[in-house]
Amino acid sequence: MGNLVVFYGKSKKIQMIVSKYQEMYNARTYEIETIKKVGFWDKFQSVNFKKKIEIQRCNLNLANFEKVILISSMWYDQVPAPVLRFLEHQTGRINHILYVLYNKNRDDRPEEFDKMDKILNLRRDNSYFVTFNKKDIHVRVYQ
Repeated sequence: MGNLVVFYGKSKKIQMIVSKYQEMYNARTYEIETIKKVGFWDKFQSVNFKKKIEIQRCNLNLANFEKVILISSMWYDQVPAPVLRFLEHQTGRINHILYVLYNKNRDDRPEEFDKMDKILNLRRDNSYFVTFNKKDIHVRVYQ
């Protein structure tokens, strides 16, 4: 059925990254959406107190896609709670995945890739950190 870009985040930079990967992999897109609007306090509680944030159910069968490309910004140098929740819902339903994380702090946190692998019980194909320098996109690869 082809490839699927799954993303979380509405920022202009996330949209630029999604657009690049969508074009590169000739992929459909799916946006992870929360049930309630997420504010600063929700982010803080999810990172520091492991508060769960509920998301809309994904109606796509991800097992039908050749590759899933997961794109997200980070919250306080961690994978956002809605992304972790999405992965919990998709455990056993993804055949091949690669991760693309954008962190405006420019700090690489490769352990976040391992955290997502553990939730999915699947080893990623590749993983990338993305930062921006003026209008250029910089990508760093982690295996």
